[in-house]
Amino acid sequence: MNHQSPLTHPIAKIENLTISLPTPGGLLTAVKDLSLALGPRETLGIVGESGSGKSMTALALMGLLPPGAIVQADRMRVGGADILSMSDRQLSADIRGAKAAMIFQEPMTTLNPVYSIGRQLTETMTVHGGTHSAARERAIELLNAVGLSNPEDRFNQYPHQFSGGQRQRILIAMALMNSPDLLIADEPTTALDVTIQAQILDLLKDLREKLGIAVILITHDFGVLANHADRVMVMLKGEVVETGQTRNVLRDPQHDYTKRLIGSLPKAHSRPPRPSGKVLIEAMGLSQTYHFRRALFAPTRKIEAVKDVSFKLGEGETLAVVGESGSGKSTLARMVLGLETSTQGRVSLDGKDISSVPEPVRARLIQPIFQDPYGSLNPRMPVNQIIRRPLDIHGIGTKTERIARTREVMEQTGLSPRFFHAFPNQMSGGQRQRVAIARALILQPRIILCDEPTSALDVSIQAQILTLLEGLRDQLNLTLLLITHDLGVVRQMADRVIVMQQGQIVEEGVTADLFAAPTQEYTRTLLASVPTL
Repeated sequence: MNHQSPLTHPIAKIENLTISLPTPGGLLTAVKDLSLALGPRETLGIVGESGSGKSMTALALMGLLPPGAIVQADRMRVGGADILSMSDRQLSADIRGAKAAMIFQEPMTTLNPVYSIGRQLTETMTVHGGTHSAARERAIELLNAVGLSNPEDRFNQYPHQFSGGQRQRILIAMALMNSPDLLIADEPTTALDVTIQAQILDLLKDLREKLGIAVILITHDFGVLANHADRVMVMLKGEVVETGQTRNVLRDPQHDYTKRLIGSLPKAHSRPPRPSGKVLIEAMGLSQTYHFRRALFAPTRKIEAVKDVSFKLGEGETLAVVGESGSGKSTLARMVLGLETSTQGRVSLDGKDISSVPEPVRARLIQPIFQDPYGSLNPRMPVNQIIRRPLDIHGIGTKTERIARTREVMEQTGLSPRFFHAFPNQMSGGQRQRVAIARALILQPRIILCDEPTSALDVSIQAQILTLLEGLRDQLNLTLLLITHDLGVVRQMADRVIVMQQGQIVEEGVTADLFAAPTQEYTRTLLASVPTL
């Protein structure tokens, strides 16, 4: 099947690409018979679940496939260069960073933590023959272009001194250092706030028009595709199942898989807000101030991360806390979990001051589910031990009873018994998040604090996890505190919403009312930043 557009001089062109990967069970076909062509100032969106072959296709264009990968193609060209006939050294010298550049999903794992951003930016150009002074000038020019404030002052700072959105802007600047013809953006906004996501995507659109580059945008967010891709390619298990103009595919999807992906997008819930039961969490005038120095002998500075925050959460209710990075959401979560002591104010758990609640009692009352299941699960432990660990720590039941309870909670969270002895690296992102949920539930807590529980997941897997959480909430009468930047998730899950900005609550209310008629400009900006179909 030929999926290419009729372009006279395409920047990127693939004809009949098949990628096979060696596995212990034999060869795995990661991409099968894929063709595409992409012209200047064009954006192609590639969408599909994990394992569909999206990233493999992008890595093939960069010559970055894993060792042992078998590549077969009639043609694969970037900027007129034949990728198939080039050695790794030629690809590094002539293609990677020069004719084609890639922006990866997680900037903190892409940037070197021990080098300043200035060094990393200039190296991108100097390895291709540029002078250091020209590279520095180009780097500062691009940091300005991508909207990083005071680039001259921040040139010698390190990645950990920037926010997630700033790091992603640095990666975009790095990718553009040598004016590539092709820019591949692999989930460039997955972990970003909606306002930062909108800025990054608008920036890519603007740079595409100004510089005439072609963009491949890999994403699982159809809202992003609707607003930023000219054409879309839907992939399933390594094959292209549907392709066409974005507007046509979204309005009239032909393949069942495309229809299912679009149908998986979060929807506003129709149930009325739950009557507020007994107050389980009450925050009263919470404030948190941090003191730090920029250098050893520099004056001490302070950051007010949370300022005078008060709220109540009743039994059986779901309360969402939303806001941009730096708004104080995560600091608030740590104080509610008892992991940080507030500078002022106090937290009450089930009517008792959190400082007077012993850790074992607190753990059986409230449990967290974190954003990245791979980072929160011990890679050396099998699934059954990970889930059972809280029972072991608290000395609950005999070994036989603990194993039985582990199997019970695995069944409750939709985990197949075949994963009982599996390790986290043998599971998909959605399966790992189910393990994290099972571990949180095993002590039968009354409150679950969900910190961005679906932001790293494909849209179809996200729908499964949200449905699971909703079902468990109703079945077990759980109280949920949901911290997220995904307003689609808020509409589906939350009874009430708190909006935070710069450490303060700027608006709160019933979910449906707040979405229908926000009173604050900041809330209106957040809602307007959400990409929609």
